[in-house]
Amino acid sequence: MITVRDIYNIIDQSAPFGTQKTWDNSGFLIGDQNQEVTGILISLDISVNALKKAQETGCNLIFSHHPVIFSALKNIYSDTIVYQMIQNHVAAVCCHTPLDIAQGGINDLIVDKLKLFLEIENNIEPIEADGFGRILSLKNSVTLPEFAGIAKQALACEVVRYSAEYQDKIKKIAICSGSGASMLEELAGRCDCFLTGDVKHDRWYKAQELKIALLDCGHYHTEIIMIPYIAQVLRNAFPELKIIEFAEGNPVRYA
Repeated sequence: MITVRDIYNIIDQSAPFGTQKTWDNSGFLIGDQNQEVTGILISLDISVNALKKAQETGCNLIFSHHPVIFSALKNIYSDTIVYQMIQNHVAAVCCHTPLDIAQGGINDLIVDKLKLFLEIENNIEPIEADGFGRILSLKNSVTLPEFAGIAKQALACEVVRYSAEYQDKIKKIAICSGSGASMLEELAGRCDCFLTGDVKHDRWYKAQELKIALLDCGHYHTEIIMIPYIAQVLRNAFPELKIIEFAEGNPVRYA
């Protein structure tokens, strides 16, 4: 019998929950750890559609990157996902920043995608001491528009936004999946370009001030690549377990 606790323990080996940032809420968030797992659905988020798909496919555990409970809840109404998961005995294990930090995790997956198009030096290092983010060097420099096109193709983005006035060649690149533009100040002098998502208006001007090219590939596209990775981790550990990969699609459309 495979339990929710067994799933949690396998994920913990690949992306230790103890490495999460202090503001994060990763881990076992809903359900009974001793419940037998009939199937697991892997999704970037636990959305209405993800829960519906889990129920349709007989999965009573959802693994997601983004925590279904992030900040303190002051009420739980019947029309909320948390209530419906509890009512239908669907458990939740969520692995957010540990999966960003982990060796082989999301930021390394982005590096692997870029390696299909660019020659990258071996001296890849984290942005922060705890392993968050990545900084890499290219063997051959590229222009920002060239790199934007490569990133768009590598991450299958509909749209990539990049700094308007940056003219220099790019050789050293920082990467942070999701929303990492708050890290710009600590990247001053350490990279030519920063690839992330969800860049707010003021961050473009801060990047200009710091002489860093900024590339916004979107939150969704820099993280959806975690689904096949986690699916393989779980299939290796539990080859007999039903595992559903649910790539719901970008919740944003562009006119």
